[in-house]
Amino acid sequence: MHFVIYLPAGFYAAIASSVVEILQAMNTVNESEVFTFEFVSKHAHAVSRSAISFNAGTKPSKKADVLILLAGAGAQATPEHRLLALEAKLAAPFIKAAQRHGAIIAATCGASYLLAANGVLDGKRATISWWLKREVQQRFPAVRWEPSRIVVKQENIYTSGGGFAGLELISSLLTDLGFAKELKRVRKIMVLPPAREYQSPYEIPATEMIGSFEKQLTKLLKDNMEILSLDFLSRQMGMSSRTLSRKFREELDTSPGKWIQEKRMEIAKKLLGETKLSISEICYRVGYEDLASFSRLFSNITGMPPGEFRRETGR
Repeated sequence: MHFVIYLPAGFYAAIASSVVEILQAMNTVNESEVFTFEFVSKHAHAVSRSAISFNAGTKPSKKADVLILLAGAGAQATPEHRLLALEAKLAAPFIKAAQRHGAIIAATCGASYLLAANGVLDGKRATISWWLKREVQQRFPAVRWEPSRIVVKQENIYTSGGGFAGLELISSLLTDLGFAKELKRVRKIMVLPPAREYQSPYEIPATEMIGSFEKQLTKLLKDNMEILSLDFLSRQMGMSSRTLSRKFREELDTSPGKWIQEKRMEIAKKLLGETKLSISEICYRVGYEDLASFSRLFSNITGMPPGEFRRETGR
């Protein structure tokens, strides 16, 4: 099988190298060249953000069986959605060619944005880097986003979460191709970490990325979680509930109730990962009175119950 790996501007060299090294290790374990690969790029020089250059062609030398898309946007570059939109246009010919040939298409990290912008994910389940989840949910509502998950597969489309979730993507892909036994050996040889299912334990609240309106709201969270409500926010912000609800929709594209719920879950995740407070105490601290309801809601949002989330974050 031939893998074509698309390198955008500012890609991570470690991720590109890891994918290739896993494929090479699979060939070694199989004692034959089961997988071939090449890098492609629209840029004259495929240079990673760490200034490492990769040999890349401007088009594949042969038909791709698998197209893997990397993305250059990291968590600290989140406001630069314009760059992702531009990269989506540059990647479009490679994506369309892969579709014509019936190839498997796999997107790592923020590259799910490239697929969504080209309409490939419409009506499909997909995940993406956690720091882009709000942006893509607003821009691409036709996609059934599941941003808490590490890898999502539907038909011949694979998407994965942030950073080195690409390792889980390539592992999932190789398993589905029938190489589970060989992959198990490779994971041992390369001392790869155990497979993960969710990226929600790795999220970091991106407070530096929010606007002035949300910053005002966020200041009100401290010591007020138990009484947080639309009426409370309205009084503190000096506006009517109707005006505040309209401002939420205009500024944040959400409702006050949903925003409050998201903030409660953010703080609950922080307390689970950074303190030894009991789950019951955390439940009450973030404004919930019923532990069962809190646990059910937490599981629906993060993909795992509070106890499992705590174990995943190393407490």
